[in-house]
Amino acid sequence: MTRALGLCSLWFASCVAAVAAEVPVRSGAHERFSRIVLDVAQGTEWSFKQNEAGAVVSLTDHTEGFDISRIFERIDRRHIEGVTASESALSLVFNCDCAAEVYTAGDRMIVVDIAKTTTPVTDDEEPGDSSPLNFTGSTQLQFPSFREQANVLVDTPEVTKSAEQRNSVFTPTPVTPPLATRPDQAQGDPTSLRQAREKLAERIGQAATTGVLNPSRELPTRFDRQVRPQIDVRIFDSSAPDNNSLVRQPPAGGNLRVTSSTDVPSQVGRQLQASTTSGVRCIEPSVVQIQEWGADTNFAKRTSALRRNLYSEFDRLNANVAIDLVQLYLHYGFGAEAIQILKMDADLQSSNPALMDIALIMEYGGARTDGYLSNFMDCDSDVALWAILSKKDLNASERVDAKAAIRTLSSLPPHLREHIAPALSKKLLAYGDEAGAAAALRGLERTAQPLPPAAELAKADIELSMGDVVSAQNRLQTVVASNDEQSAEALVRYVDTHFDTGVDIDEDIATLVEAYAIEFRNDPLGDELRSTHVLALAKSGQFDAAFSALDRIRSSKMKDTTDQLRSSVLEVLSRDADDATFVRHTFTSISDLSMNISQSAALLVVARLVELGFFIEAEQLLFVQSDLPQTRQNRTMRAEVSLGLSRPLEALSFLRGLDGEQAARLRAEAHMLIGDHDLAHEILTDLGAETDSVQAAWLSDDWQKLLEPDVPVLGPTLQIAASQMDTSADLDGMLGRIENALEDSADAREVIEQLITANTDSVLPSEN
Repeated sequence: MTRALGLCSLWFASCVAAVAAEVPVRSGAHERFSRIVLDVAQGTEWSFKQNEAGAVVSLTDHTEGFDISRIFERIDRRHIEGVTASESALSLVFNCDCAAEVYTAGDRMIVVDIAKTTTPVTDDEEPGDSSPLNFTGSTQLQFPSFREQANVLVDTPEVTKSAEQRNSVFTPTPVTPPLATRPDQAQGDPTSLRQAREKLAERIGQAATTGVLNPSRELPTRFDRQVRPQIDVRIFDSSAPDNNSLVRQPPAGGNLRVTSSTDVPSQVGRQLQASTTSGVRCIEPSVVQIQEWGADTNFAKRTSALRRNLYSEFDRLNANVAIDLVQLYLHYGFGAEAIQILKMDADLQSSNPALMDIALIMEYGGARTDGYLSNFMDCDSDVALWAILSKKDLNASERVDAKAAIRTLSSLPPHLREHIAPALSKKLLAYGDEAGAAAALRGLERTAQPLPPAAELAKADIELSMGDVVSAQNRLQTVVASNDEQSAEALVRYVDTHFDTGVDIDEDIATLVEAYAIEFRNDPLGDELRSTHVLALAKSGQFDAAFSALDRIRSSKMKDTTDQLRSSVLEVLSRDADDATFVRHTFTSISDLSMNISQSAALLVVARLVELGFFIEAEQLLFVQSDLPQTRQNRTMRAEVSLGLSRPLEALSFLRGLDGEQAARLRAEAHMLIGDHDLAHEILTDLGAETDSVQAAWLSDDWQKLLEPDVPVLGPTLQIAASQMDTSADLDGMLGRIENALEDSADAREVIEQLITANTDSVLPSEN
């Protein structure tokens, strides 16, 4: 039991889904109109506008677009010429003099019916004409004519299905009406018959459009095949049925399978039975009340007794005993054993789909795709718990009754609740219901026993979703130290939290991840552990080992994930590695043109390359990122690269329209490269960058006008340049003038020495 339930919990932990953003758009073709169905989330507000050319359906607060790729697979262009989609609106272009009718079906579907404004019915239309219904593209549903039905009633006293009719997929077989017993009765009112046929065609078309009616996925079966024993068993038991009773009867649904309904049941009896928001009647809670299936006696004795009576004396499976045994197994968490019993007989499996889904949940953590129980997630009963658990991924547009599921969880015995509660918590957390996820674990927290590792892991996920990273890391450390089946997955979460927060990890953690990766190499979790090992090596500063491990993954079956992993490692490399390590690994990575690097990693690498002066390599990496968005940060980075490559005009084009100190400094640098030092001086002066503005003024042709006399070093230079020598030839005062000239010469020599010293110390720029 521990093995089965432990594997179930481990499987649940790896099934976290991503929510689709686009609104799916389905279509359906009918005889007189075409239908478009939008599958939206509950509570979505919408508006509708229509004109002669077409119609537009707009969704409020929706910006993720629509999936219209499969619209014309099910309809032709009789009514709709084309469909286009924007971020929040769906536009329909009419192909006729049409009008559209819009309404909601349930609370998750917006239905648009497009039909001609007038549909005349001619008087010469024969009642016996077939009524085609295009609900699967080119496949039409044909009803037999009235005269054909009358001939069948007159000439054939008993309706027998031929092999061809039994194996047909979408053509219903004519069935004798219960009241049509005489030929004269068959010649009834043709108008009423035509109306009934059209009504039936409309209902079937509506069901096919909304996904209620689907073709059966099972292969055709010859139901007229008799199953006979090798001997006549009646010689042993006179009460045994005759051979005719052994004939397998066709299922009531034929070759069609109804999975859901958009019509609220109108019968009084059906109204009293609970139903989902889409109109599907909920099954009886007793079908899934696993808490009631425990044995009063010892488990081993009860199992032994049931297995002894599993077959009769003629090796026939006792269905009632088999169901009791399956329920007993499920009550104690043995999913694989329950599956084995159900698969012993095809009829037993097909007639108990709920038990099969619960067994699959116990063993694998979820049921089959489009399983039976998945249709009842919002039933207000015990069914909700197992319906939610049966779904691998919960879609945000689906409605679930989390309160009913939590109530049922509280009624389970402790040995089941301990393993089901973490699984339900993870499902609800992935669905976005943090409160429900926490409530699912609350029943375990109230017990005297400590939380099992699976519950601790689920609680850590809740804390991470709420932003409490420190508490989550401490809880994950506890799960890792428990050396339980959840330790490997907790270790993956632990490394991810350090990677997201940019905190380094110890080398011992990377070694532990590698050990788990080797242990789980044949498990679905093994690939995730190998990827985590690469990240752990990078976060612990072991970049050489990280890239070596990455190359090993690239040559394995996980090669499709190496680009994403390499991008993550390059991000850490750009932030944490020393210059030599960064240059060595970066140049190796960007030289391989077959590698795709994410935009976030590319921008970090480019910023580090610009910082180190590798402008050519930075430009090459930016060129590969052709779809780089023109954000403020990206335009500034492109300007820095252009300036590094001495392309000031290109840099100014990237800076056009940008404000702020960084953009202004880059703009001043570009003007200095162009030679417009006056404008650079003006920009730097406005920024309050005195030193840089003085340098720009010094390089200007009008430096004497731009510099102030009190500027250090350059101020005295300005005074010397502005002084005039006395060149008078008058002998009177010549000695005084010579003495002044010598003093000026000494001052000039001192100023020149200061200029040379300042230029050597890189205080002042040189034009070179």
